[in-house]
Amino acid sequence: MNKKWHLLCCKRNCEKKLVASLNRRKIEHYSPLNRVEKIERNKKIILSEPLFPMYVFVNISGNEIATIKGIDSVLNFVYWLGSPLVIKDQEIDHIECFINQHSNIKLRKISVDNMGAVEEVNEYFKNENTNGGASLVNKTVYKLLLPLMGYALLADKEKATTTILNTGSKRADLFSKF
Repeated sequence: MNKKWHLLCCKRNCEKKLVASLNRRKIEHYSPLNRVEKIERNKKIILSEPLFPMYVFVNISGNEIATIKGIDSVLNFVYWLGSPLVIKDQEIDHIECFINQHSNIKLRKISVDNMGAVEEVNEYFKNENTNGGASLVNKTVYKLLLPLMGYALLADKEKATTTILNTGSKRADLFSKF
């Protein structure tokens, strides 16, 4: 069968438990982690936290939906227009690329109309392109729009962990600068 990425909503602070359950059932999943720098006792430490709290991506076929709903920590699938939301493979790749290159990523809600067009909620980003790609904002912040999910990922330029434009990468055109 043809597998598609879906978004699961799970109980609060149960992402690790859900991932363990999916691993036991050999179900392909993706739970992106955000590397966050914190200062504790005058020492800088790096923690890994879920990028999307209470959400986990699963790559399943239609007949596996009932199996997923039976897992204890799963609340439900995220629905769009009456059916489980299908996330494009390209958006999963964009998220993976973005978190591999940035730390301290911030999540911002954006509104999505029923045609999939994106409208920015925050005035700070007015007059920016909204094509779902990542771009440099005000020369200090990178953003990645995820229009299907209704989120934008933001990361400071100085927090980038690797070179943004790698000409040998298939994802080199993902990031652009203003």
